[in-house]
Amino acid sequence: MVMIDFAANMTLTGQWLGGDPTFLGWLTTAVYLVTAVLCLFCALSVKRLYPGSDPRPHALIWGGLSFLLFFLGLNKELDLQTWFTSTVKRIAWEQGWYAYGQRAQVLFLLAFAVVGFVVVVVVAWSVRRYWRSYIFLLLGVVAILRFIAVRIATFYGIQIPELSRYTGGIRINWLLELIGLLLIAAAALLNLRRRVARPPIQAISE
Repeated sequence: MVMIDFAANMTLTGQWLGGDPTFLGWLTTAVYLVTAVLCLFCALSVKRLYPGSDPRPHALIWGGLSFLLFFLGLNKELDLQTWFTSTVKRIAWEQGWYAYGQRAQVLFLLAFAVVGFVVVVVVAWSVRRYWRSYIFLLLGVVAILRFIAVRIATFYGIQIPELSRYTGGIRINWLLELIGLLLIAAAALLNLRRRVARPPIQAISE
């Protein structure tokens, strides 16, 4: 049954129907993958970027972000959430949970928002002595998390405030995705440039 759900996104000729097969979609996918590679380079260079500190938290942040962006880049075109949602709905229907679907979806979105907020706060606190190296990264992560939250809400038909109320009716959620990626890429490039151009910055004394 899972394979049937997965195959539902294919035409009879084998052409993939999921994802975002537009120029902007493929461009965003490319930016995801390039940014993931830049984050991986930072993860491999943490000892030179942050001398005198425990390299493990920095490697975890950059490495984890690299993996996340790589996955999101693939999902941009593979549209894995459609397969995941259809599978969950099928299981819920078979197990008799479908009547609670809307409430479960709202709880899932709230849980995602809370977990995302906690992760950003924990990361910001753990790298507070190196905040200049992470400010763009944190802003980028917040933008992407907001984009993902809106996508989840849209996918499940959950109403949340739209930023278009403050932008003259222009829907800018798709811009948040690119802006977030570019901020993270800028953070990675600035760190890598410092590694090559001059000695890495020292931690700020507390």
